[in-house]
Amino acid sequence: MVPHMPPPAEGVGSYAQELGRALAERRGIETVFHAAAVPPPRRRAAALEEALARAEPAAVLLHYANYGYQRRGCPFWLLRALRRWRRGGPGRRLVTVFHEVYATGPPWRSSFWTQPLQKGIAAGTARASDALVTSLDLWVHRIGSAAAPEKTAVTPVFSTVGEPAAVPSLAARAPRLVLFGGRGARGRAYGELGDALSAACRALGVHEIADVGPPLDTPRDEAGGVPVRRFGVLPAAEAGALLLESRAGFVAYPPFFLPKSTIFAAYCAHGVLPVCAWPRPVPDGEVAAGRHYLCPGGDGDFQAIASAARAWYDSHSLSRQTELFHRFLAP
Repeated sequence: MVPHMPPPAEGVGSYAQELGRALAERRGIETVFHAAAVPPPRRRAAALEEALARAEPAAVLLHYANYGYQRRGCPFWLLRALRRWRRGGPGRRLVTVFHEVYATGPPWRSSFWTQPLQKGIAAGTARASDALVTSLDLWVHRIGSAAAPEKTAVTPVFSTVGEPAAVPSLAARAPRLVLFGGRGARGRAYGELGDALSAACRALGVHEIADVGPPLDTPRDEAGGVPVRRFGVLPAAEAGALLLESRAGFVAYPPFFLPKSTIFAAYCAHGVLPVCAWPRPVPDGEVAAGRHYLCPGGDGDFQAIASAARAWYDSHSLSRQTELFHRFLAP
């Protein structure tokens, strides 16, 4: 169960789609997708219950991103409907992937006032679940005691544009930097992080920036004197092929949160040198500057960083995570 399914490509839906494909290919588990945000708000609970009655699943795999299910991030209907489904028959399992837990914000933002409700719904969903998967220890901390250690796994996200068995060296690739992602992240890269993007291009000897994602309101033809080639939204196979041919990938994201970024995962899986920039100081988490990613304008052994990033990724690749989800869904 997801808020939306591709197309267009988007993080949670693409993640769910790739996981469903892998479970079918490797474990023979059939996935029936339900995009919960498609029906009108007042019909969502009924539509979900009708879909569950038709499919009669042995397990529900819920991809939890609270704002995807309710515009204020408070999907009470979702928790009520899933609780009713679980009580409706023996042996029914609920496994939840927490992509997000709750939002924080200042008093002039609605998230400040809805945070207690969001916390309660997340904790209730965790208690109703037989198993939980999330990408950050921080999310486990935010869920609290409802994320019991015996039923909770923490693992970074996998690439949604493929996992090549072998990758070429950086020296064998085109002097190209890929800027991959949604409008917000790419807009930050060209805007407030424009100097960092230019510094990365200079340090890496980049001759071209490959812009991959939905069109920006103000398209760019160059950045820091480096021409931008706009590819638009690419199918997964084409995006993966472009990454294999490119030297580096730029991500405008807080370093601490890189384990939850499917863009960073794609760079690592394809042996691309990840370059990470953020406008404010943020401590490293599981991945570290100079070891798993390059800071803009930084130096070091670029190939060693790219290789370390790929080795880190291999420890939690889609093939490995498929086994984890199989154990949770069919114990």
